[in-house]
Amino acid sequence: MTLPPRVQQACDQMRRHLDQFDWTKLSNGRRQVLDAFLELATMQGFSGVTMRGLAKALDVKASSIYFHFPDGRDEIVAQTLRWHYHCWGCAILSAVENSAGVSEFWDSMVRTHVKRQLELPESDLWDILVATDRICGFLQPGIRQEIEHWLQLCVQMYEAAACEMGYKNCEVSARAIMKLLDGVRSWCDWSETGDDLEACTARAIAISRAILASQSAYEDATSDLDETPKKRVR
Repeated sequence: MTLPPRVQQACDQMRRHLDQFDWTKLSNGRRQVLDAFLELATMQGFSGVTMRGLAKALDVKASSIYFHFPDGRDEIVAQTLRWHYHCWGCAILSAVENSAGVSEFWDSMVRTHVKRQLELPESDLWDILVATDRICGFLQPGIRQEIEHWLQLCVQMYEAAACEMGYKNCEVSARAIMKLLDGVRSWCDWSETGDDLEACTARAIAISRAILASQSAYEDATSDLDETPKKRVR
């Protein structure tokens, strides 16, 4: 079944953004540097991570890190954030590409979002780093703008699907649902064994749809209030 044009357009925009990066030269060594930096930055704070400290964590010489990343820490930061969201986006697009309709598209998107948040600790680390930048402003302007653009592409995916399912107030709902799913570890009783992972994803889907319904009803209610004729004051 062909997806609605608005949903397909949102997918295409995300895919085009991801396709502009070439990861064929991402060696295992380079990836270890990116993973280690993300973990250290979350534990020590961005400013606390030095090239020497990163080298110590990896048990290598700092010069070998500069060999992989000639521009030093700024390059590592940008590549770390970019690599993580690239993997996230590819997983989402892969999950939804064979959806039979927009409802299945929604469920697949939410399910994949939840699974990556629960199964991959780096998902939380990425979120923490981005949230910290909103407060402290330590990222370079270029990568900050890129991250904001990426997050907007994610919102558009959820928003497009919600609107095509007939809901209203979809952008607000999409943003709220993304925050809900990003923080799934705080409310989903997952044992980390995998046995109850499907229960967590099913609950997330149900809650996300409840948010869509509530915000759509709120939109209808506030619209009715706006259209109610006001009494003339004498």
